[in-house]
Amino acid sequence: MEEVDLGLDIDQTKTAKKVRDFFKYTFPNYLVKAGFHRTDLSSPQLDPTGIAVHGGNSAESKMAHIFEMQDRCKAVYQAINYCSDSQKQPFRTILKALYIDELEDWKVAAKVQYSDSRYGDLKRYALCQFADSLETQKTRYGVDIPELKVF
Repeated sequence: MEEVDLGLDIDQTKTAKKVRDFFKYTFPNYLVKAGFHRTDLSSPQLDPTGIAVHGGNSAESKMAHIFEMQDRCKAVYQAINYCSDSQKQPFRTILKALYIDELEDWKVAAKVQYSDSRYGDLKRYALCQFADSLETQKTRYGVDIPELKVF
C-alpha cells in the first residue's frame, strides 16, 4: 500500500483508522447530543460563524452543552467541506457520501468512478486530509475534539 505525500507528517494508516473510529463512535454521539440529524449538516440554516452565546444557570448550562455539541458537528462538517474535491482527489465527495449520506463503500467507489483498490487509497487520503482540516475548524469554532492525527 503506497503512501502519497499529502504534506502531512503523519502515519496515514493509523490516522485513517482513528478517523474511521471517530465517525463510527464519536461523531454519532455529537449528533445525538446536538439534536441534529446528519441531513441537518448540509442545511443552509447552519450558522457558518460558529458563534453562540453561552450562559451560567442550570438551564443555560444545558443549552451551552447543546450549543457546544452543535458547534462540534458544524466543525466536523466544515472540515469535510474544506477537503479537496477534484477528479483526482475527490476527498470531499468521498467523506460526505460516507459520513453524511451514509452510503456504502462500493456505492461511493462507483460515484467517484474508481476501482476498489484505488478507491481504498483515496479514502485513506481523504480521512487523513479530514484529520488535518479538522484542526483549523476546531480553532474556528472553539471546540474540543480529540486529536485524530497519529504522528
